[in-house]
Amino acid sequence: MQRDGARRLPQIRRALVNMGLVAGSLLVALLLVEVAIRLIAPQQLILVRPDVWQAVDTVGWRFRPNLDTKVNWGERTVRVYTDQDGFRVGRSGRVNAPPSRRVLLMGDSFMAALQVEYEQSLAGLFESDLHVAVRNAGQAGWDPPQYYLGVREALTRDTFGLVVVSVYLGNDVVTSRPERIPPRVPVEIHHLRVPHSLAKAEVVDALVRPLNDYLEERSHLFIFVKQRLETLLMRAGISADYFPDEFRKNTRESSRWDVTTGMLADIATMASRRHIPTLFVLIPAPFQVDTATFHHFAIGFGLDSSSVDMDQPSRLIADRLRARHLDVVDVLACFRAMNANGPKLYGDVDRHLSPRGHEVLALLVEPRVRELLR
Repeated sequence: MQRDGARRLPQIRRALVNMGLVAGSLLVALLLVEVAIRLIAPQQLILVRPDVWQAVDTVGWRFRPNLDTKVNWGERTVRVYTDQDGFRVGRSGRVNAPPSRRVLLMGDSFMAALQVEYEQSLAGLFESDLHVAVRNAGQAGWDPPQYYLGVREALTRDTFGLVVVSVYLGNDVVTSRPERIPPRVPVEIHHLRVPHSLAKAEVVDALVRPLNDYLEERSHLFIFVKQRLETLLMRAGISADYFPDEFRKNTRESSRWDVTTGMLADIATMASRRHIPTLFVLIPAPFQVDTATFHHFAIGFGLDSSSVDMDQPSRLIADRLRARHLDVVDVLACFRAMNANGPKLYGDVDRHLSPRGHEVLALLVEPRVRELLR
């Protein structure tokens, strides 16, 4: 027995040495590939900054006041400035104007526009093209209940010549109307921990997401590979993307359309009591605009194209708002035409509007804004 044990020790040592050599070789290979990617095909590392928001009662969260910092959601590094009220502003600071030339801009991450410099966003283009002062209340993760609560708060503090409400058709259709959003921060950095169980969701939250967050900030190779495995990640159910139910035909008779438009109509009523007009701008999802993006989603999520209607949210929301005699700009058809004939309107890594997307949106919305400001 002792001889057998003595013979096994060298074998175990050799196995451990071989495993160490393989691991070392793999590590060196990965480092070399990382260097090669940085030199040949550099990627945008993602710099997530949860500290740019503060938890706020009633609306949940908003930008911290007086910010001067940088973020990067995968497209480019962007400078973020806010004024004393937490509204995003340009490099030169807050623009002032008489009340009749002030615009309250409300919306979600498409109006917060952390993927582009402020001067390239819809808010910045309004200010430069129309010579108005914009109070950009757009916040990542907000939806119609927060739009209503945010507009109500802003109207008690200031006077405006126009309220513009952006409605993102990818996730702004809601099924309930809370009267208050508890305070929290919308972006979380996941920390590595021991899983409490072997359930898929728990393993993803404890191991996969923390590793993803760590590598997204540091590895060009990880970003490069992740983009090319996006469809596989969708099929595995570990992608951040999802396909909204609002595009499925079986939700056509859902109460969600009336719940959502009812809140939007209440915003217009609240503003009209102060003699302020309201304009609603419907922002299409990228897979509504680009057939290649929809095809990508269809493969990744196993969609049956006959069960979805790409125009459904645009049509049902616009029809209900117009039936209430409210002002609506629906840019879907123009976005499809412009996206097909020019630079992309959405980002490649982060699917929010690109600088070109904001430029086209401003081109389509500004004529109606001019009319309403008169």
